[in-house]
Amino acid sequence: MIKTKDIFQNEKLRCGGFYELCIQVCPSLDMEPIKRYTDFIKSLENVDGPFNKNFEVTDIKIENFEHEWILNLDNYSIPFKTFHIHETESIETGFNWFDVCFYTSTIEEIFGAEYQTWNENPKYPTELTEFLRKTMFDLNGIYKFQMAMIDFEISGQYYLADLNTNFNNWTNSNFFVNEKDAHLISERNKTVVEIIADNGTQ
Repeated sequence: MIKTKDIFQNEKLRCGGFYELCIQVCPSLDMEPIKRYTDFIKSLENVDGPFNKNFEVTDIKIENFEHEWILNLDNYSIPFKTFHIHETESIETGFNWFDVCFYTSTIEEIFGAEYQTWNENPKYPTELTEFLRKTMFDLNGIYKFQMAMIDFEISGQYYLADLNTNFNNWTNSNFFVNEKDAHLISERNKTVVEIIADNGTQ
């Protein structure tokens, strides 16, 4: 655990952007889904935290912009963050976002320099991709979100409404939308979106 603490507190490993799961959850006026999402992260058996900057366990404060955690895998322990982006311009038309983020510099330190999630031919640690995907499906089971995305630095780049336009998906982004909202996706964009069935499967 000492090594994990050193990684957690190493500012040089807190850079390079994020490999992340980003979820457009619900309108800004409704905070309850964000609380439920955060409580779920804390409940995971392979997650410790949240931690403060001194690596001391602290309480969840839903009004906070971010919480910091440790994901424990079979052979690795890696810090990650959850962010709550609360759009307030305007509060009536904005959205709540929930992001689960791994620093790319931390990924390369723990998994190896070849795991570069930010270049034109990214390589992602399978364990992290599986964690992000499973977490996404689990969170959707708690509260059905509007849209989710997994990629490098994808947060805030697209909204569900963009999937009905000729937007430029210039990266390797993965998009996920519930079946009930599939009609909001243009035919052109259905090739880049995974539809989640009403029973929670693809």
